[in-house]
Amino acid sequence: MKKWVLILVGVCGVCSAQATDTLFLGPRNLRVSEDGVFSRVEEKPAAQPFDNLWAYKLYPAQKKLTGRGVIVAVADSGISSHVEFNGKNIQGQDFTQSASIADLKNHGTGVAGIIGARGVRFTGIAPEAQLFIYKIDDGSRLIGPQAATAAINTLLTYNEQHPDAKIAVLNLSYGVHNGGNVPLTNAINRAHDSGVLVVCPSGNFGYPGVHYPANLGSTVAVGALAADGKHAYTNSTFGPQLDFIAPGERVYTTDADGSYTLMSGTSAAAGFVSAAAALAVEGLKKKLGRYPTAEEIKQSLVAAATQVPGVPREQQGYGLIDVNKLEEQFK
Repeated sequence: MKKWVLILVGVCGVCSAQATDTLFLGPRNLRVSEDGVFSRVEEKPAAQPFDNLWAYKLYPAQKKLTGRGVIVAVADSGISSHVEFNGKNIQGQDFTQSASIADLKNHGTGVAGIIGARGVRFTGIAPEAQLFIYKIDDGSRLIGPQAATAAINTLLTYNEQHPDAKIAVLNLSYGVHNGGNVPLTNAINRAHDSGVLVVCPSGNFGYPGVHYPANLGSTVAVGALAADGKHAYTNSTFGPQLDFIAPGERVYTTDADGSYTLMSGTSAAAGFVSAAAALAVEGLKKKLGRYPTAEEIKQSLVAAATQVPGVPREQQGYGLIDVNKLEEQFK
């Protein structure tokens, strides 16, 4: 025997009787059960909780390449001690006259974590890369090209003295709109010509015009991907000089106070590309039997890049580096 139920909706009085095996749709904001019980449905579903580790899920957790045997220099605001760096051979030098490489700006520590965190709460993209910290920002926001130039010249001297254990990648967190400096440009060009890939953020003003020195042909310019993984980050500066896009909004990383933080901006994005470059160097060294040139490193990254659908080319360059495609090059 079929059971009949009477369902009352709204103030108009009556609605028709329905059989238990018939779906009653009713108004779009009501849900009706077979027993005739109806309940309101939220028209706007609750927002999903934010995934702190969204950026790292774009890179495989298990990788054959880890950055082992590769040195990455991070020219930024320094670094502070953190459990994610315990046991890592980190060397540093201050170029700001602050007499310490301690991070007073809470910036360099975050970039270093993206590159090389060892995996207590999260794992950096190149966890086994060695980090050299060049402090060019004392936290006062008065960063000058002189400190960056001195850091690069020091890097070049180090590489001349250590030809078998060179710094192969430089993450240079420095940029100015409509800027330029001859000594710094010359130092960057020398670094590039000597085999160092210099990675720079494109800028955080969100309008066209990639910042200097990211706009140089001898650097790699990186823009930021939004946390939805589908758009460019709103504040990511863009233009034809942009080479790659990488996560740059609410990126989980190490904090200068010893905890963790969410970091946004193209400097965070540059950290991902510098780390990917370290993986490429590791693979190329094994394949070639020598240190690769800066152009060989870049071309390896270009070959591994994939366009983010719907993002204009000038906002992503060659696209997002796919580490799986990168590793395929060295099988």
